[in-house]
Amino acid sequence: MTMEKFLRGVVLAGVFALPFVVLYVSTSLFFPFISGKNFAFRILVEIVAGAWICLALVRAEYRPRQSWLLWAFAAFVVVIAIADAFGTYPAKSFWSNYERMDGWVTLAHLFAYFVVASSILTTEKLWRAWWHTSMAVSVLVAFYGVVQLLGLATINQGDVRVDARLGNATYAAIYMLFHVFMAALFLARAWVEKQKDRTFYLWAYGFVIALDSLILFFTATRGAILGLIGGMALAAFILIALAPRSRVAWRAGVGVAALVVLAGAFWMAKDTAFVRGIEPLNRLASIADEGFPLARFLNVQMAWEGFKERPILGWGQENYAAVFDKHYLPQMYAQEQWFDRTHNIVMDWLIAGGILGLLAYLSLYLFAMLAIWRSGAFAPYERALLTGLLAAYFFYLVFTFDNIMSYILFVSVLAYITMRANAGKPAHTGTGPLQPKLLPIIAAFALIGTWGVAWYTNASMLGANRTLIQAMMPQAQGPQHNLELFKKALAYPRAGHQEIREQLSQAALGALGSENVPADVKQQFVQFAVDEMGKQHEESPDNARPPFFLGALLNRAGAYAEAKQALEIAHTLTPRKQSVLFELGLNASARGADAEALEYFKEAYELEPAYREAATHYGAMLIRMSRDTEADAVLQPFIESGDLADQRVAAAYAARGQFAKIVTIWSAYIAKHPDNAEARFVLAGAYYSAGDKAAAIEVLEQAKKDIPSAAGQADELIRQVQAGTAQ
Repeated sequence: MTMEKFLRGVVLAGVFALPFVVLYVSTSLFFPFISGKNFAFRILVEIVAGAWICLALVRAEYRPRQSWLLWAFAAFVVVIAIADAFGTYPAKSFWSNYERMDGWVTLAHLFAYFVVASSILTTEKLWRAWWHTSMAVSVLVAFYGVVQLLGLATINQGDVRVDARLGNATYAAIYMLFHVFMAALFLARAWVEKQKDRTFYLWAYGFVIALDSLILFFTATRGAILGLIGGMALAAFILIALAPRSRVAWRAGVGVAALVVLAGAFWMAKDTAFVRGIEPLNRLASIADEGFPLARFLNVQMAWEGFKERPILGWGQENYAAVFDKHYLPQMYAQEQWFDRTHNIVMDWLIAGGILGLLAYLSLYLFAMLAIWRSGAFAPYERALLTGLLAAYFFYLVFTFDNIMSYILFVSVLAYITMRANAGKPAHTGTGPLQPKLLPIIAAFALIGTWGVAWYTNASMLGANRTLIQAMMPQAQGPQHNLELFKKALAYPRAGHQEIREQLSQAALGALGSENVPADVKQQFVQFAVDEMGKQHEESPDNARPPFFLGALLNRAGAYAEAKQALEIAHTLTPRKQSVLFELGLNASARGADAEALEYFKEAYELEPAYREAATHYGAMLIRMSRDTEADAVLQPFIESGDLADQRVAAAYAARGQFAKIVTIWSAYIAKHPDNAEARFVLAGAYYSAGDKAAAIEVLEQAKKDIPSAAGQADELIRQVQAGTAQ
């Protein structure tokens, strides 16, 4: 009995420790807000699962009760495992990377957590304690968000959108959303059931709701804010329908009416300075101006094309990058160029697991809803709020994706629903396949097994992660030691090799551009990076990123023939991505093949003529080849808009002595950007090179008046112009 109590205590301690994972940020790890939390989650789950297995082997009461949710979750894990095994990059599907720490290994840990939580937390008292622990932690996280709002701590996402201890405002938003709903559920229970110390609980839950809602609002995450509003409105409507005469329903009706009034007032005031001056309100108001975000819309289109190619089991987890490359839409030019998520939960699972994977995922919601509505174990207010929570969460996921904390909270809700739905069913009784007297021996074997699983799952990835972040930092021993650290990081098995190799290629580029790195070390860096990026391409042949990075590195190293080969592979994998065509054009230009370069730049431009970067490359090349009429046609729209000023265009015109063209372009740019001092200096230089010293001095004198901070530099340039020594 002592061993049984000890093991049960280990399981409970581990489960109750999970809410504290959100507070953990490891500055010694690459992606500190992501990797530290995920490693902590995995290790905790491995410990509690090992202890739980011991208990389940000797006592039937510790085994999970039958439920549709249990079978649905198990089926989901199996389907995705098959999809990953037959996907385009199984290693990444299983292990993921440091930026996401997702993949099948995380899914398996989540399932293990679900089984343990639904088996060990078998009473309302235990779940109440767990949710109260989680809510208390959410208050700590929210207080940190308040500290960020007061300017006493750094906001990690642009100094505007609060991210608390999660490093991403979107992640913080969904974390708060879960706790607002669960606090509302316990508040409603305290009110309806007239619990002892009800007044205290009402104030306590009200405080959690208010504080967490405040931080959610200042994350400025539109999907979560609208999800909270919509989910609460849905819960109110359900409650009104289920219990129209209750006081709670009456208050819910008042709340809905208040939401309608507030929504109307916001719509009327959306263009006011007050609304536009508050970032969360401004982002909400911008929905009316922007409509559905372009990147989300285009990603859905690309994902749909990928789904049609592999409709049954998809591409495997973590493989949307291959779909994004293959079906890249040129209109994405102003967006992130290497998406690894569609930012839409439906499309994400269609890509990861095909139609079978998506249906398996949606079955979790289906059986959760059936448990809530058909078991008879939930009061009307509980049905309303849990339904509202699941709806709000799913709405949020339509515009983004999960992280480890949203996963934990979602699975906790599923386990809680399972416990409540099974509360009226008889518990398992009796012993297990092994006798209780064998428990010490079983525990010894479990300890060894748990250590082995934890080592296999985490040790290599942790070691490689720590080594990688050291390799990226300056080392007292010099750059040669950085190279050795990269080699050490890549020697770990089951590690984030793609990320390590990409950071290696960036380090090699840095070494090439540094005067402090010896020539032989530069050569070693480049050769090692080239070899490793080649290996990465072999491991993930459908991904354009490795050959593109390889080609860019070889270009900078002057190995133009090898660079062309790599870039052509990348172009084959993503034929409509302009950045690849730009690199091919620069490669051809460096080889002296101007006609070939022009064709690449022309192709990039014709994919999307509104892309200024493409027009700049193409126009500058046309100028260098003395095809002025064509260049004018390409560049004129950007000249007229005052957005063209670019040194590549200036250099092309200057090389041919066409300084009047530079004057025209930079005059238009300055009219739109009058505070840009550098543009004034370029314009003055164009006048000077054209032989008009008076105009050059006039531009510089005006710059002194308009931009006082530039007066010193302007005076020096005026002196040089007057002396005829300006460059």
